[in-house]
Amino acid sequence: MGARNVHFVGSFPAESTDDAMRAMLDGAGSRLRTLPTGEVRRYEWYIQPILDDLVAQGALEVKREGSWMTSHERTIHRAARGVELTGDMMELGYLGEAREALPIFRTLRAERDLPELSLQIGMPTAFTLAFIAMGVRGVRRHRKAFQDASIRDIEAIRDLAGDDVVVQLEATAEMVLMARTQPLHRWVDAAVGLGRGIAEMAAATPPGTRIGVHLCLGSMKNKARTTLRDTRPLVALANSIARQWPSGRTLEFIHGPLAAGDIPPSTRADFYAPLAGLELPAGTRFYAGMVHESPTEAEQIETLHLIETVVGRPVDGVASACGLGRRPRPIADALVARADLLASAG
Repeated sequence: MGARNVHFVGSFPAESTDDAMRAMLDGAGSRLRTLPTGEVRRYEWYIQPILDDLVAQGALEVKREGSWMTSHERTIHRAARGVELTGDMMELGYLGEAREALPIFRTLRAERDLPELSLQIGMPTAFTLAFIAMGVRGVRRHRKAFQDASIRDIEAIRDLAGDDVVVQLEATAEMVLMARTQPLHRWVDAAVGLGRGIAEMAAATPPGTRIGVHLCLGSMKNKARTTLRDTRPLVALANSIARQWPSGRTLEFIHGPLAAGDIPPSTRADFYAPLAGLELPAGTRFYAGMVHESPTEAEQIETLHLIETVVGRPVDGVASACGLGRRPRPIADALVARADLLASAG
């Protein structure tokens, strides 16, 4: 079916950024278009360290303490008392992550002779960050502040790294909402402006910014927040983003979470059939998030071929459904190897 890339969503269970980046390169280096930092400061809890920092900065305060055992039991925040929340008062940490990773990345890129490789910096969309931090009310009142803070970091990262960096916008809340409202997901996208909001965030970045979009169902405690009945919501949101994408910003890829191999064989074809309606711009890669540890190698190859038959061409790359940071290191290493193997499957 031709050569495929391997895509890593971002997080990786490692002791250091150098360790994480080397592990991903060791497993699939020649197949990578982008190399994440490993997000080692936040790989296990994703957004929680960012929110803890915002509390320490005096931008947010805890409204309701949570255990973070599940997404429903997360801590809910509000703007700190007496504070009008703005992007200027929030340091989200992405720029610091890029500053640490960039010299490591450039050294590794030269060592491995991979001149086309780019550094990948992942960050949740403003909708997702506001929702996880503050709930629905926070999205309505404070989404712009979170977006302004994110865009400030993107601008600084672009100044630092130029075209060496691809920003991955991570649309978890958007994708979960689409999945949970099926069959009304298209109406929800239009009414709430999910795809439009992602495109508007892209439009706020500097011209020339390279962006990928990770559609995510969550992975807190290594468990998705919801499941797909079939791939219709994923296709609808991907197409909505692509249709409204701003000019002057490159939509490098869309990554979609696909089933963990637990779809019964009798319904598997129906589950993936909507992928035939995927309509991405020329040059935008589609990464199939179907690399999991539970199915056998043969089952995963069969699933990959089914997906490609429906799409009508080889997928541009294979990936796990989400980051590997919530996995034990041996399983993460095994999934790196599995991704490399599937990328080369005939």
